[in-house]
Amino acid sequence: MRWLTPLLLLLAIAPAHADEIRCLTGGSRQQIHLEWKLAKGTADGERVSHVRYAGKTQWLRLTLASQESTVLAEDRPWQFDTVWDEHLDGKVIGHYAISSQGARIYGFSYTNARTGQQTAFGEDVEAITDTGCHWE
Repeated sequence: MRWLTPLLLLLAIAPAHADEIRCLTGGSRQQIHLEWKLAKGTADGERVSHVRYAGKTQWLRLTLASQESTVLAEDRPWQFDTVWDEHLDGKVIGHYAISSQGARIYGFSYTNARTGQQTAFGEDVEAITDTGCHWE
């Protein structure tokens, strides 16, 4: 039983597998790359997700601000429209609006909370590797 606690701790801090991450590219010249770690529930019921920009090591924490779901057709997955608040040093610094259906992302945009500037992203399936996202 002594080995169980370190094992659980290791699992809690282990990096996400590629199937839990989406790679996205955006900006006016498609020069911005980010990894989006899919949402997980916390012990207190809060939904948390994370993003990390290419070249950075720090994951930024996202919390679910709102969610709407729509049934587009009976034989299709529901569409989820979510807004996530991005946190840094205890402050909300931006918002991500995401539209998804099943495993597909149909809309992903970031709005800077200070400037209001919006950046659209598209899923970059070619950047997905077994260890996360990789861009040339």
